[in-house]
Amino acid sequence: MTSNALAQHRAPRVWFFWLVVAALFVCLLLPAEYGLRAYRDTLVQQNQRATLELGNRLRVLLESEVNNEAFLATGVEFYIVAREGNLDSTEIQKILALVFERSRHFRNIGIAPDNRIAWVFPVVGNEAVIGLNYPDMPEQWPAIQQIMAAGVGRMSGPLELVQGGQGLIYRSPIFINDTYWGILSTVIDADSLFDLLHLTSGEFAPVLALRHMDDDGVPGKVFFGIPENFEQPLALLPIRVPGAQWQMAVNSPAYSPIQLGWYRAFATLIVLFAAIMLGLLLRLIWQRNLLDQLDSQVKVRTAELRQSHDLMDSVFDAARSFAIIATDAEGIITVFNKGAERMLGYQAQEMVGKQRPGCFLLAEEVRKRARQMAAELGRPLEGDEVFMLRAQQGIEEVLLMHYKCSDGHVIPVQVVLSMIKSPDGDIQGYLGIAEDISERLRNETLKNQFISTVSHELRTPLTAISGAISLVKSGVVGPVPDTLQPMLGIAYSNSQRLAQLVNDLLDVEKLMAGRMTLYPARHSLAELIRATVADVQGMADQQQVELVIVLAGEAYIHVDASRFQQVLTNLFSNAIKFSPVKGRVEIDMALSVASVRITVSDQGPGIPSSFHAHIFERFAQADAGDNRQQAGTGLGLAISKELTEQMNGHIGFQSGSDRGSCFWVEFPMCEGAAGV
Repeated sequence: MTSNALAQHRAPRVWFFWLVVAALFVCLLLPAEYGLRAYRDTLVQQNQRATLELGNRLRVLLESEVNNEAFLATGVEFYIVAREGNLDSTEIQKILALVFERSRHFRNIGIAPDNRIAWVFPVVGNEAVIGLNYPDMPEQWPAIQQIMAAGVGRMSGPLELVQGGQGLIYRSPIFINDTYWGILSTVIDADSLFDLLHLTSGEFAPVLALRHMDDDGVPGKVFFGIPENFEQPLALLPIRVPGAQWQMAVNSPAYSPIQLGWYRAFATLIVLFAAIMLGLLLRLIWQRNLLDQLDSQVKVRTAELRQSHDLMDSVFDAARSFAIIATDAEGIITVFNKGAERMLGYQAQEMVGKQRPGCFLLAEEVRKRARQMAAELGRPLEGDEVFMLRAQQGIEEVLLMHYKCSDGHVIPVQVVLSMIKSPDGDIQGYLGIAEDISERLRNETLKNQFISTVSHELRTPLTAISGAISLVKSGVVGPVPDTLQPMLGIAYSNSQRLAQLVNDLLDVEKLMAGRMTLYPARHSLAELIRATVADVQGMADQQQVELVIVLAGEAYIHVDASRFQQVLTNLFSNAIKFSPVKGRVEIDMALSVASVRITVSDQGPGIPSSFHAHIFERFAQADAGDNRQQAGTGLGLAISKELTEQMNGHIGFQSGSDRGSCFWVEFPMCEGAAGV
């Protein structure tokens, strides 16, 4: 056989070696690649949740600011009605000055009896508008005619103002004894309002946008942010202002906390090195100098491999923010990087080849994990196997657990566990990438403490305010003019709404902190349902909604009666609020072998499919169109879910965007408690 023929005969082996080496390195790189990607995706999701929470806070802020300005204008309107339109110029200027002083965004206020502007504040700079007749102003008169016909105030703008800047104009018709008297016009500084949004949102401002919505729910012009933010938003939030509908787009910011380029570059270097080594080896074979040169080449390549191993160790050691710990198939530690040394206080020479990860795991967490896995597999488990079992099945797992440091103190960590496989599919070991989440948990605790403190501090003054308004409204402290009753009703309704928000915040804080104490006992489900229906019957009568109860029989459940009724009250009241006038809400009870399900169905507009994933999140609210007239806190369903699960129940829903909603809760029945 000639040398050329020998080379052709051996050529396929070159490609075979190339494939083996490539497969080996791909298998070694995949676990770390997947682990880093999973952690990166987790951080992206956390950033998206933070953005959504910011959007909800900005929505509440914007509604509060705009409605506060409109409320001040309403106060002027009530004053004019109370004086039956008989206004003294000096007195009305004082009233306007007082309202203007309490406003944060007013540019000016104008009063136009018989559609002719008679008073304006501030006067300086606005002298020219006094005496203007709206019917002589074709650019404004059609809008004013619409407001007169509708009989309610309307917000328009933002518009470019003659004085400079942008403004929102709130016009409200004034009727005295059912007779049209004139128009109240308030110019709100849109620039200061939007500056407040920029100041509150900070670096997230570029991902926000606002636009108009018409009465039919058709999107209008974007007046804050850029239109592109509405193309694929993270969420669309309704903004309700007097006489107008806005919509806020909250976009997901471009965020990539981990760059993987260095890792891929390292993998490329290793593969290139392997190719060079095999190429040199084949060259030695082809040159028939294998016996003379093989020993020296092996020594050279061994040294290079050692350098490559040292390079890998250096890369792992450079990741000081993460503890990277690898083991062999028997669970003995083979890699313990600088990040692990810094986090746990152990030295690599103490751990590598000598210890198992069990030396810094908490015994109680190991036993708890062993009980969970044993119940799932039906066989006893012990030792490190309880944490490696998922990895053995090829399942990458993210765990929240604790590590015990060398000095004895314990830290919370988030660990990504995966398996290291050979090209043949054999288990070579396990890889864990851990992050210290102490600071994250500490920030969460501080946030919850802040919510708790603010909520407790608000409860007492809110109770006093609500009680005082109730006394004044009822006439206990003296006669109240009929013209002031609407204003007192608004104040009382909003104080009750704030009180409910404070109570919801306190419940959320207790649930998140694990301080919610439940008192479960055996109760008749039918009695609990009837009692709750009786509590919400007044609300249903006010909304002209029929409540229909269908009980399949008798059942007993083991729950905290008060908290269970809180869950039902939230589901019933939501169904009533979203039902049309003369609508129907059905409350069904269905029994199975070991559980009972309570279903609450309404005939409302339903829930958009895009919002289904967020329905049980805190402060989450979806726009239900014109049928949704009552605002909520966005906490009721989140609280209901937590309470239901703490009482060993389940909660869920079915809904479309145009066929009503159906919410259900399911609880296990007490043994022998069902009957007909």
